[in-house]
Amino acid sequence: MKKFKLFSMYLFALTLIFVSCSKNDEPTTPKVTAEDGWYISGEATSFTTLAVINMFNATTNENGDSNADLKADNPARTGLYDKYVYLTAGKTFVISKVEGGVETTYGSTDAKTYNPKGKVDQLKADILWGSMAANKTITVAKTGMYHVMFDVTKNKFAVAEITHWGIIGGATPGGWGSNQVMNLVGTLSPESNTYKVENVILTIDKFKFRYSDGWKVQLSDTVTTPAMAVGGENVKVNTNYGGALDALIAGGADISNAANGVYTISLTWAKTTGKWTATVVKTGEYVPPSFPDKMYLVGDATAYGWDAPTKVAAEMHKVAGGGDNVGLYWKILFIETAKGFKISNNNWTAPNLGFADVTSFDAAGVAVSDNGGNMSVAVSGMYIVVLDLRNNTKKVSVAPAKVYGIGDCFGGYTEDVAANLFTTDLTAKTLTSPAIPAAANIRMYVNHAWIPSWWNSEFNVYGTEIQYRNDGNDQIAVPGTVGKKITLHFDDNTGSIK
Repeated sequence: MKKFKLFSMYLFALTLIFVSCSKNDEPTTPKVTAEDGWYISGEATSFTTLAVINMFNATTNENGDSNADLKADNPARTGLYDKYVYLTAGKTFVISKVEGGVETTYGSTDAKTYNPKGKVDQLKADILWGSMAANKTITVAKTGMYHVMFDVTKNKFAVAEITHWGIIGGATPGGWGSNQVMNLVGTLSPESNTYKVENVILTIDKFKFRYSDGWKVQLSDTVTTPAMAVGGENVKVNTNYGGALDALIAGGADISNAANGVYTISLTWAKTTGKWTATVVKTGEYVPPSFPDKMYLVGDATAYGWDAPTKVAAEMHKVAGGGDNVGLYWKILFIETAKGFKISNNNWTAPNLGFADVTSFDAAGVAVSDNGGNMSVAVSGMYIVVLDLRNNTKKVSVAPAKVYGIGDCFGGYTEDVAANLFTTDLTAKTLTSPAIPAAANIRMYVNHAWIPSWWNSEFNVYGTEIQYRNDGNDQIAVPGTVGKKITLHFDDNTGSIK
């Protein structure tokens, strides 16, 4: 009887062992109830569970021209996500993927902090950037509002600091060259934050919102120095909003302002929605100054003679960007010594400027003298003439013409690189580029101290015609071939690339 009991106990033990080792009872990954998608959570976020409130949004690649996922109707790039969120310094958060009830968390082991400082339209603020690694965490060094983004295909993430928001565009005083800064109202809050600017003049034109002085975060490139290298299929997340005031869209179309006036403008983020909402309220009236649509250079010192100012070739070009650039004009031409020239509105209408009509001449340019009531220079040459009619003045600058190549075709977007300077031929009255160093789109501009940035005076050659940006947007791309040179004849606005 004793042996039977021992045998029974032995069988029971074997049964327990067998049952405990059965396949159905192997350890499994805990299930979550959240719907499939990508989430942000952790102590740094104040999101303790996975819910709709902390889901990432699919977003578009700003660099659409080189991205096969971005079609003409601008859908989200497959695997590219972003979210605006309040983060607390020194605490951790994770990016979670939920699929079929299973959660996988991601952080990073190689995150680096850098500041693009505006390089290729990026931010002027710190960005934490790196590769995504499973079962790791992410931490930011400063408490604040952030834009968190990642690309599944590239396995890269970035956390961009929002130092401030800004309104920018032709409707604003800074035009498309600089923001009207919108600062935080009060103190930062994990629930809601508002950025505001008051007493801003807006004209009938267009504008957009952007944060930290940039248009995009370049996500897919390698961090090399403080900035990012250029090349390959770049994934660039928009850091600007357009569309409509009641339906902001990341990277959306410019927003139209319908009335001149003084405005109060604000952007508010709410944790409950994760979105930004805008208000633009008119608080006062404003009547903008009026400037001529076209100004012309004429006279026997020029190729245009004293015929009435109507010739297309004699037209001055508007400085692009809108805002404070309106009323600023420029033109390159050959000016002959000891002969006179004037600057005039169409058909000799006002302003019609001879020597005595100019408020002041640029001391940094060449000397301009009185020639029978007209203007004159002492030495024949290729010159840029800049006219400033802003602030009820009539300022003129005459300086030697300097044209530079810029952009990927010429090695990057650093302005006024000596190797990219065009050479002047006074006999042919032309300016010619150095041999094109890289197969990329051609961009070029004229340099002058009164013109704020290179793109404000951009132009290009289409067939045999020089076309100017004036107050328009980016021009149609012109591809460059290695070894070819660009020759420009500004007197009749013709050129060649060969």
